[in-house]
Amino acid sequence: MIKGIAITIISALLLTGTAIAQDCFGIVNYCPKLKKSPYTYNGQSKSGAFAQGDTAEVTIVVYKNMEYRVSFCSPTHPDLNGKIEFVVAEEVTKPTWREEKVYETVEKYDDYGNLIGEEKIEKVVKKRVYNKTDVVRFDNKSNDLTQEWIFISDQTRKLKIKVYIPNLSGGGDSLQEQAYACVGLLIEHMPGPKIGFK
Repeated sequence: MIKGIAITIISALLLTGTAIAQDCFGIVNYCPKLKKSPYTYNGQSKSGAFAQGDTAEVTIVVYKNMEYRVSFCSPTHPDLNGKIEFVVAEEVTKPTWREEKVYETVEKYDDYGNLIGEEKIEKVVKKRVYNKTDVVRFDNKSNDLTQEWIFISDQTRKLKIKVYIPNLSGGGDSLQEQAYACVGLLIEHMPGPKIGFK
């Protein structure tokens, strides 16, 4: 009887592990959450299958006066936990000045006021232009490869999360070393604190 129960439990665990490995797109549900957390699951959370050494980019929208927690996990490949690299960047439009050469046609007159021709004069004018550039808001490589980032957004904005799945296999030929890893991007949110004096 006990032997049968043990075999049933082991079979259930193996089947659960296989189901998780085959269904990477729900893997984010297995990412650890903070205990007694006030955060709410955010629908922008993602799951996916990646070969080791892959990179990916996801765009999310964060809203003004909300606090967010962004974290990563790989329940199918625990050796990746704590090693996933990510950068959060925002595309910001910045004004700058650009110099352009323009040619102006000027009429030439003699001393008596008679038109004697035209002359093109080169001028340099400054024009205000707007360029889009990525501004890094967080880089976990500069923060001991922490697998989470908690922040409050002071305005509604789009953020790009660039993820790198490291290659930990060492270039081996076994099927396990070549297998894909299931990675979850867990996004949680809650109302941010009211900042400033009342």
